[in-house]
Amino acid sequence: MKFRIFLWLTVAALLSRSVLAGAASAAAAAVTPLVVIESESFEAVGRLGDEGLVWWIDRADTNAPVLGATLEVERAGKTAKALFRPEHGDYLIADREWLQPLRAVGHHPLALTLIAGEDSDLLAGELQVENAAAAASTVEFELTGGLATGFWMLGGLLLGILGLRWGRQRILRQRRGGAA
Repeated sequence: MKFRIFLWLTVAALLSRSVLAGAASAAAAAVTPLVVIESESFEAVGRLGDEGLVWWIDRADTNAPVLGATLEVERAGKTAKALFRPEHGDYLIADREWLQPLRAVGHHPLALTLIAGEDSDLLAGELQVENAAAAASTVEFELTGGLATGFWMLGGLLLGILGLRWGRQRILRQRRGGAA
């Protein structure tokens, strides 16, 4: 009987841990600044991370990646050229001075000039950077919610085990002719 209780407690702990991990990864993904820009010809997705502003460019009609193109991004009248990285299939802007204003909280309008072979396009979009304190409170809230869910699951399992044990002892007493 003790082994079964240990087994159920282990399962409950693992389930609550997976709930916490899922909440943490979802919250971390929500914090990363992202911009999505679409035109009739191209789709561009940019993500601002530690290494810089990374862009993935696809053709709108086929979703085929656009590799080896020329990409320039303008922000507040200043232009930065993105370096194509063939090993990743993406474009990177790593100029710290150009990127610094993008890391500030707020909305940052961007204009992309893309030249891919004989095709070219001008795309416009906006990078939104959220308040770090608000993002941290979101992570804390989601982790707290996951923790509460784990405790409720554990409590329900414990009550179920206690109820089964009580019912089993009651049945055994009735079979022996004792008081219930």
